[in-house]
Amino acid sequence: MKTRIILFSIMFSCLFAVSSAAATLYHDGIGFRCRNDDGTDVTGWYQASENAPWYYFDEDGYAHTGWLTDNHQIYYLRPTDGTMRAGQVLTIDGNVWAFNETGAGTRMPFRYSGWMLDDVTWYYRFPNGTFATNGWQQIDGEWYYFDEVGYMKTGLINDGGMTYYLYDNGVMAHDTQVTVGGVTYTFDSSGAAAWPYKAITQVAPEQQEMWQTVSAMADSILAGIVNDGMTDRQKAEAIYAWVRGSFTYSGHAATRDWVLEAYNGFRRRHGDCFTYYSVSAALLMRCGIPCIEVLRYTDNGHYWNLIQLSDGNWYHFDATPRRLGGYFCLWTDAQMLNYSASHGNCFAFDRSLYPHTP
Repeated sequence: MKTRIILFSIMFSCLFAVSSAAATLYHDGIGFRCRNDDGTDVTGWYQASENAPWYYFDEDGYAHTGWLTDNHQIYYLRPTDGTMRAGQVLTIDGNVWAFNETGAGTRMPFRYSGWMLDDVTWYYRFPNGTFATNGWQQIDGEWYYFDEVGYMKTGLINDGGMTYYLYDNGVMAHDTQVTVGGVTYTFDSSGAAAWPYKAITQVAPEQQEMWQTVSAMADSILAGIVNDGMTDRQKAEAIYAWVRGSFTYSGHAATRDWVLEAYNGFRRRHGDCFTYYSVSAALLMRCGIPCIEVLRYTDNGHYWNLIQLSDGNWYHFDATPRRLGGYFCLWTDAQMLNYSASHGNCFAFDRSLYPHTP
C-alpha cells in the first residue's frame, strides 16, 4: 500500500482524555451536545469509545465546528456534526491540509501534489491545483483509474471493451490472475483481460440517439420505484415487480434491436420475452446494474437477463410471466436449470457462454 498521507509522531492519548463518565450524544435543535449520566454537560475533548470519532465541546456544551486551536495544534471539526477530521488530506477554504491520525493539521504548500482522502475515498491532486479525473493516470509507476468526479476506482472496470481490475489500493492488476464473483480473469502486461463470456449488454453507436429517449423514459419510472438508499438487490427486485405488474404478454416483439424494443415496450406496455428483456435491461442499466442477454439455446426462442450486483456476483433475471407462475428474480444457475428440467427445458442455456452464479 503506497504512502498517501503525512504521519506525525505526536501521541494522541497525551492530548485528549476520554470522559470518565458515560455520556449521551444528542442534538437539541441547535447543535450537538453530550450529557453525562449525572446530568452535567461534557466540555472539552470527548470520545465515546476507542474507535468512535472525537468531538470538542465548548464551554456552553455545544460541539465545536470548523477550525480549533488547542495545545498549539490546529484541528478541523466537521461543520455538519462536529466530528474531528483525522487521517485525511483535504482541500479546505482553497488550501490543502494534512490531518494526521491524531487530527493535528498541517497546511501544505500551495503547489502540493499527491493523494488526498475525504469521507468518500481517495483522489489525486496535481501541483497546478487540478485533480485526476475521467480515466487512467499513471502515478509513481502504477496505473489508477478515476471517475468523472475524480474519485479513485477499485474492483472490475470496463474500458474500451476490455476488462481491468483495480486492487483495493487502486493499483491496476497486471501479469496475474484474479477471481471475482466466481470468474477468473487473466490480466496481461497491459492490465487488460478479454471478457471470457458473452458480451455485457451495451448501447451501440447507432443506438445512441434512441438511447437518450429510452433513458429519459426509464428514469421517469425509476424515480417512482427506487431511491439512493436502496441496495442493488432491492433496486433489481423493485424493477422486477414494476415490469411484471405493468406489462402484458402479447406474443411478439416488433424488433430485435433491444434499445428500440425497450422504447416500444415503454410506450405500449406489451410484447414478448424480448420486450421484457429489453425494458428490464434499460431500467437495470440506468441503475448502474450490468446485464448480459441470455438466449435459450434449444430454439433461440426465449430471452432473459443475467445481471451483476454490487457484490460482484451474477444472477438470472427473467420478468416474462408464465402460465404456471413463478418468480424468476435473482435466481442462481442451479435454480434456473432445476426449474427448466421439470418444465420442458424452458431455461436451457449454454453455461460456457455466461459467468456462473453463486
